[in-house]
Amino acid sequence: MKKRLINILAIAFLLSLASCFGQHNQAVVEGVNQDSQRIYGDRDGEPRQLNNEYPEDETGETADRIANIREKFFPE
Repeated sequence: MKKRLINILAIAFLLSLASCFGQHNQAVVEGVNQDSQRIYGDRDGEPRQLNNEYPEDETGETADRIANIREKFFPE
């Protein structure tokens, strides 16, 4: 009798969790600034941020460091 009651309670508990999944657990939230062009810019246009420009490596230290790392990871 006690085992049957525990099984019934366990099944009832699992069925009660069924409402927490799927379509019942989605909040429909509208963004406050969804249409703000100041924040998001033109959605179909090009990005406004410029590419990063790095100075040329005059001494060649970066190329040597890259070669050393590649040799360490991928020895021939």
